Amino acid sequence: MMQTNTTLIQPMDQNVIQNIKLGYRKLLLTTILNDLLHNDNLEKAQTNVNLKDVVFSLANCWASVSTLLINKSWKNLLSNFIDSEVEENVQTEEIQLASLINQLQNTNSMFNIEVLQWAAETDDSLARNKILTDD
Repeated sequence: MMQTNTTLIQPMDQNVIQNIKLGYRKLLLTTILNDLLHNDNLEKAQTNVNLKDVVFSLANCWASVSTLLINKSWKNLLSNFIDSEVEENVQTEEIQLASLINQLQNTNSMFNIEVLQWAAETDDSLARNKILTDD
């Protein structure tokens, strides 16, 4: 693609992807908090989340993305087809993760800004794999 087209198209899906990531991380925290067997041990609760849970959580997050948000993501490319009223009415849902994280850790409270930074951080900081053992 030409450089001018790339800079026009590339940011199209950022709000949609960010919305899905925030929703997924909220569901993950909710799942961990609702795990009655491993609620006291965060590491055990995290390992209890399986691939099926992840896939269904992502599907739920995708289903919760509003049509208006998807329409807004096309405004740079198809500005003639996007109604200006739709653009003004689109509001990204702010997910309050601070209370969920503070339930997980009783010692250091996190503020909403810190939580949103954690929820929107790059995927490079997330662990990609874990070596399994017989233990």
